[in-house]
Amino acid sequence: MNSRRADDPQRPLFLTGMMGAGKSTVGPIVAALWGAPFIDLDRRIERIFGAAIPALFAGGESHFRRCERAALQLLVAEPGFRSRTVVVAAGGGLVVDPANRAAMREAGVVFFLDVPAAELARRLSATAIGGRPLLGPDEGAVAARVRELLDKRRSAYEEADGVVDGNGPPQDVAHRLLTALPTSLRIP
Repeated sequence: MNSRRADDPQRPLFLTGMMGAGKSTVGPIVAALWGAPFIDLDRRIERIFGAAIPALFAGGESHFRRCERAALQLLVAEPGFRSRTVVVAAGGGLVVDPANRAAMREAGVVFFLDVPAAELARRLSATAIGGRPLLGPDEGAVAARVRELLDKRRSAYEEADGVVDGNGPPQDVAHRLLTALPTSLRIP
């Protein structure tokens, strides 16, 4: 765990975790409780590059990861970003790149929403699979692929400033997250 600069007030909060961990659901709840903006990095990537995530992945995963890195770099370079209270949902694979992990840690506080592979696979139902390029179209293979990705990424996720159990209703996860945050970042 990295606790460097975690007690600084007015810092961006980055939520990491696997697809289906609830970053884009829990993030807006936390942001609303703080009265702060919420940024979904995947939506930002789509706006910057003018294409949906699956279309960007069509150029290959390495192409998408370059787009992802560029979007993160643009975000953290925005004037005043590092001293703002803002909640950012990072894409599930953003942590694969050590430079991305470093950029998030330098710019703010990073928390990992940890959800077991079986629960992630359950959440990523067949209706959501079409928008998840790394899962593929075979619903039967989703659980194995989720487990494989989680195993591969776990050590990168665990470099976060904190880990929060992402199981349960989003409101409960948001409250666990707020409780786990450094005191200076908690809402009154």
